[in-house]
Amino acid sequence: MKDTIIYLIRHSEQYRNYVYNHNPEKESEINKKIILSIEGEEKARVLANKEELKNIELLYSSDYARAVATAKYIAFNNKLTINIDERLGERKIRNNRSSKSK
Repeated sequence: MKDTIIYLIRHSEQYRNYVYNHNPEKESEINKKIILSIEGEEKARVLANKEELKNIELLYSSDYARAVATAKYIAFNNKLTINIDERLGERKIRNNRSSKSK
């Protein structure tokens, strides 16, 4: 039987030149749309060339723009489609963790 290996990868460096309007609902939507910086794009490209990430079979990403932008290099190298799952969003995971501890 073949072992299943799961890699959890955080998105690469994000572009930090954005302004929030202090509206929590809008901040969440803006946060989802933040892209990678130029350096983040390069780091994601380098990451995708790591030996461990060659020949993977499935690729999932949150629906955050920067997460998809990080995953695209891995997808390209492995000829995969990125499976988008909004449940993987970092804010949702953090919020779920907070609510369980109350």
